[in-house]
Amino acid sequence: MKSKRLKKRHSMINKLFDMRAVRLGIVMLIILSLRLTNGGADKDSFISVGFISFVYFVIEIYLTFRQKRSFITYLENFDFCLSDTTGVSLVKYPAPVAIIDLNGEIKWYNGNFKAIMGGRDIFGVKINSIIPLIEVNKLIESRGEFGSVVTIADSTYEIEAKIAGRGDKNTKHKMLILYFIDKTDEYVLAKLREEEKTVEALVVIDNYEEVLKETPDSNHGKILGEIEQTVGSWIALGEGVFRKFERDKFLVIFEQRKFENILADKFEVLNRIKNINLENKIPVTISIGVGQHGVDPKENDKFARFALDMALGRGGDQVVIKDRESLNFFGAKSREVEKRTKVKARVVAHALKKLIDNSGKVLIMGHRAGDMDSIGAAIGLFKVVRSRNKRAFIIVDKETVNAKETIMEFERKTDYIEAFISNEQAMNILEKDTLVIVVDTHRPSIVECPDILRHTDNIVLIDHHRRSEECIQNTVLMHHEAYASSTCEMVTEIIQYIQETPILDKKEAEALYAGIFMDTNGFVNKAGVRTFEAASYLKRLGVDTIEIRRRFKCDKDVYVKKSGIIGAAKFYRENIAISLVSDSSREAQVMCAQAADELLDIKGIEAAFVLLEKGKMIYISARSLDEINVQIIMEKLGGGGHITIAGAQMENVTLAEAEEKLRWAIDEVLANE
Repeated sequence: MKSKRLKKRHSMINKLFDMRAVRLGIVMLIILSLRLTNGGADKDSFISVGFISFVYFVIEIYLTFRQKRSFITYLENFDFCLSDTTGVSLVKYPAPVAIIDLNGEIKWYNGNFKAIMGGRDIFGVKINSIIPLIEVNKLIESRGEFGSVVTIADSTYEIEAKIAGRGDKNTKHKMLILYFIDKTDEYVLAKLREEEKTVEALVVIDNYEEVLKETPDSNHGKILGEIEQTVGSWIALGEGVFRKFERDKFLVIFEQRKFENILADKFEVLNRIKNINLENKIPVTISIGVGQHGVDPKENDKFARFALDMALGRGGDQVVIKDRESLNFFGAKSREVEKRTKVKARVVAHALKKLIDNSGKVLIMGHRAGDMDSIGAAIGLFKVVRSRNKRAFIIVDKETVNAKETIMEFERKTDYIEAFISNEQAMNILEKDTLVIVVDTHRPSIVECPDILRHTDNIVLIDHHRRSEECIQNTVLMHHEAYASSTCEMVTEIIQYIQETPILDKKEAEALYAGIFMDTNGFVNKAGVRTFEAASYLKRLGVDTIEIRRRFKCDKDVYVKKSGIIGAAKFYRENIAISLVSDSSREAQVMCAQAADELLDIKGIEAAFVLLEKGKMIYISARSLDEINVQIIMEKLGGGGHITIAGAQMENVTLAEAEEKLRWAIDEVLANE
């Protein structure tokens, strides 16, 4: 029911528009009379002028009444906004208030709103032109329940929106009332509380024992004191406190606001530690795991321990920061330090033997498109399981596997006739007491059969790749060593501790040797003392090194293609080579990986990337020398690997788009160094 005030306004508006119509008619009659008087027009002219004047008069009357109805509707809506305020006058409302239409145009505001706008006259201005964070469409879609937090001058306001207008469905009859509630004090206190929260950091000397072994005894105290002093100077930047709770571990506590100084320093402490030189033949490196933004110190401690595990799993000499939403990485410029002791390999071997003995059967799988390291490690473990009188199967897609010739060769052997099975077969024979062993990857998304991981917790993981954010969690045994050259090297060590007498025949030994040979690029990359010890053990079992060399030979056409890949490489940032390839042949991935290796032989090239388009996938082979960490670059594209050898896969992108993403990732990583 219309209010008396609104009825009175209607009467005034009707009189206004009616008088306009009357005045218009009088003006038309005067014009017509003057025309006839002065012109002395005949009858036909009189009729013509009269008709035109009449039509014009009717149109003007129609437009006048239409404008009247539109203005009355606008007034009714605006009156609704003003009257629907639970008895509180918007004019005297203590907080800033503005009324806007559904296009965001300001139709009214009170004095408080004008004050926070600096006293400007902003009637008719679009609200988001002066307060960009206000999204009118979202306010409308959420029926006013969606709000925004905006900062105007030095004050912070929470915006409460209310949709007002007539009750019909016509959105033209709606308006938005915006209430600006001052929350400055609350936000200042919340920020202060956040700044006063603690940040926990765990610092570990990566190679404590190895450094001391390679340092004269007389300098042991000096080098440990130098390490502690360097760590202490770094902690002083953030005004933190620390305690050394083991011979090679420190617990550090910072305030969140002071920790910003540590971030600004970009963890230069990693380089300062490596520069310590007291006749130690091995550079000292440290790893730091940081936990922050947890709900309490207990959660920060959990984050810090996870971050430290991640840092160590990626080879050490780096910082990993974990909060409730993400992981951030710093450093990781050094190669992994090889552990001389095989104690862990022996412990893992005994634990694995017990797990095999207590299982009904064992399923072994590597990553998709398995290479020689993946397949060789699977074959070695297959023989271990069979030596324990247990049934074993290797899950592999024979159509996409890269080591197809090796699989065909082993399928001719009696023990391996039914060894290689598909994903479907694996799911059909999976039982509660089945042990699943994953080799040469720790990422659940790229294993041969991801479904198996979701149906069992009885999982063993053996991998040598530097740890990524994505990792298989539900394992009963994990042997993850980033310093190892290959998974075949790790499996060879395990085999020696599981059985006292050799259990491998010549072909099985060659499969493991081929995996080591491939991942080290012929014992050039990441080949440590233990790598050669494993190769020596396999050689004693009859490995024919000439036969291994033959396995990696390619025919003339492939060699020509590989030469073409190298010749087509483009230079980026002067020391990086990028080559694009489109090839759907079976050997394309191996060919591209070899081409990336050989690009590093060109003088001035520090890193090489070969992008292969094969079907709907883009495969990237990344190689480098010591200067550029290709692992971090590949991680930005969803891949991973090692500092000098890494790769990634991209789906539903063109070669040109993949190259653009690669260049972005390179720039991102190098800019932060």
